[in-house]
Amino acid sequence: MKALFLFLFICLLSTNLAAQFNQKLVEEKLKLPQKASVDETILQIGQTFLGLPYEGGTLEGPEEKLICKLDAFDCYTFVENVMAISLAKHSEQPTFENYMKILQDLRYRNSKIDGYGSRIHYFTDWAKTAEKNNYLKDLSPILGVKMDKPINFMSQHRNLYPSFAKDDKVLEDIILMEKKLAKKAIYHIKKEDYSTYEPAIKTGDIIAFTSTVAGLDVNHEGFAVRKNGKLYLMHASIEKKKVIISEETLQQYLMRIKKHAGVMVLRVS
Repeated sequence: MKALFLFLFICLLSTNLAAQFNQKLVEEKLKLPQKASVDETILQIGQTFLGLPYEGGTLEGPEEKLICKLDAFDCYTFVENVMAISLAKHSEQPTFENYMKILQDLRYRNSKIDGYGSRIHYFTDWAKTAEKNNYLKDLSPILGVKMDKPINFMSQHRNLYPSFAKDDKVLEDIILMEKKLAKKAIYHIKKEDYSTYEPAIKTGDIIAFTSTVAGLDVNHEGFAVRKNGKLYLMHASIEKKKVIISEETLQQYLMRIKKHAGVMVLRVS
């Protein structure tokens, strides 16, 4: 009994220390010298995370809750956190509490946490929710063409998702979410057309790489960084196992990965 109590105490202490660390880190970043625009701030904040490790599955757990983890990222959580900190920094309330509110707005449908199905899992769904909340503008319908494919990867591969591999109720929620997403038009710049529209992309734009995989909308995401007239990608790289600004250009990366069909371009506002 004493051993169990000690174990629970250590877990609670660890959780509290992690929460304090994350809050302090966000508050320090919110106090960095103010940039003139959100896109400049995205680059500023993103660069502070360079070199931190890539880690997948950080949002998964026994219960669905808002997770703030800033010592390791996957591509999704890197974009979300950099964006949330940057938006909070340019808001009337540059506070940790406002950062957490924005993070919840971005991550959960209607900003309500109600089980695994309430979290936004597909990038295209995430993008449309963020645009509805006036956090960004999807430029893909202006620059690109409509994607004509069903988005149902999760329901078709439930074995890959422990949260509903054997839970039919959650599966029903996922299927319903996919049906709603199917009613929304999704656009991208096709890989072969990328060079034509590259000049329209600027530093701080979110770049999402659309997928050739059946049922999947997006493979990867990051931020565009323009240097010496060329575009590069700032992202949590699964290849390099850390947050980087790519050495290869964004176009070289797009062309090298065969499962990338094209890109979506979204501008944080």
